Amino acid sequence: MLEATIKVPLMKNLLKGLQSVSEDCILDFNTDGLTVHVVDSVRAKMLRLRVTPAGFESYECDEQHRLAVQLSKVKDITKSLTASDQLKLQFKEGQFSLVANDMERVVRLKRIELVFDLPNMPPFDYEFNTTIESSKEVKDYLKTLDKIPVFQVQVDSENMVWRTLDRDEQITWTPNLELDCVEDFENLQLFTTNQVLDLLSATTKEPLQLRGGNSSCPMEFSWTPTTGVEFTGLVAPRL
Repeated sequence: MLEATIKVPLMKNLLKGLQSVSEDCILDFNTDGLTVHVVDSVRAKMLRLRVTPAGFESYECDEQHRLAVQLSKVKDITKSLTASDQLKLQFKEGQFSLVANDMERVVRLKRIELVFDLPNMPPFDYEFNTTIESSKEVKDYLKTLDKIPVFQVQVDSENMVWRTLDRDEQITWTPNLELDCVEDFENLQLFTTNQVLDLLSATTKEPLQLRGGNSSCPMEFSWTPTTGVEFTGLVAPRL
């Protein structure tokens, strides 16, 4: 049996983040909360969402339920809901449904074997980590690039510099941060602007933790929008 209640603004933000990567996913509910992994079609970015029972208004789940869904079907019922509303998610008698304001919508489940299933985030040898004070700083820089499709990130033991490739009209951002790097670390990677923007679509102004490594290592972004909720995303560099 599963029965969970969540605030509508939070649910909309979770859906926004997941849908920026994939339209289909597996909602993995168990006694510890909800976990979702999504991967885009070209395997360039992936996102993990974790919501502990503390992230819900109420949460009851006595066993694991892995539900394959189309996220747009979940989103439909939230469109007419306001910030003061709450949404109930329930699974009983083989049906997954959403309840709000005396309306109930049954969500048809997809065949789980047809949805890409990523049990865990893949491990990487990260060689630096840092925290950017506000995720808005990253998004503001990327939005400034407008139609510039690619940018580079250079990291050494002292600095992180984001810059575009056109030296004649270069746009550079050097965030004020502290870096924790392995000794003598230095690296430069290229990333696709829209892929990073998409991955960070569910951020607002919360601190953003970054980890990275050698030229083939993805950049990891993680953030906590509210108590009990954690996003972790990976973006592959352009090789």
